[in-house]
Amino acid sequence: MDLRQRRKEVENQITMLLGQVHAMDNKIRNYLADRQKNPHPRHEDLLERIQRFRIDPAISTKHLETMLENLQWKAYYHNQAWRQLWQNAEMKRKRERQTDREADGEGDQNGNREKDNRLIYSVDRLWEVQKEKLDSLGRNVEPEAKDTFVSRIKKRYGQLASEKGDNEEIYMTFDPAEKRCTLEKRRKGE
Repeated sequence: MDLRQRRKEVENQITMLLGQVHAMDNKIRNYLADRQKNPHPRHEDLLERIQRFRIDPAISTKHLETMLENLQWKAYYHNQAWRQLWQNAEMKRKRERQTDREADGEGDQNGNREKDNRLIYSVDRLWEVQKEKLDSLGRNVEPEAKDTFVSRIKKRYGQLASEKGDNEEIYMTFDPAEKRCTLEKRRKGE
C-alpha cells in the first residue's frame, strides 16, 4: 500500500468515527427515552477509541492531524452534552420512581425508609384509633377495610408531605362527619 492510500485510509477512518459521533447522539437520546426498547449506546467505547486514535508519524500530514484534532474536540463536546442528558434523565427517573412510590404509598418525599417505617407503624396505630373511636361512638357504622384505610392514609400522607413546610407538621384527627381518621397539617406548636 502506498503512502497516498494509507493517508486516504486514515482519513476515511476519521470520517467514519465522526459519523459515529453524530449517530451516537440519536442512539443516546433514544436509549434514555426508552431503555426497554433501545440497546445501551456504548458511547464510552466510541469515546475511548477516538481518544486513543493515533496517526502513524510516517504518513502524518497537517490535514490529517487537523481532522483528528477536530474529531477529538467534537467528541469531547458531545460527551459533555451526553453527560448532561444522562444526568437529566437520571434525575427524571429518580423523580418518577419517587412519585410512583408516593402514589403507591410506599415512601415519603425524601424516600427515607426509616420515616416510611414510622408511617407504617403510625398507620397501624391510626387503624386501631379509628376502630376505638367508632366503638366508643356506639353507632352501627360499616367499618372501613384495613387495606382501604392504609391506602387512603398513605396517599394522604404523601400529598401532605410534598406540600409541608419546615415549620409544619402532619397530625391525625378524627372526622366525625366522615366517621374516620384522617391526616392534616398545621404549624408546629399550634
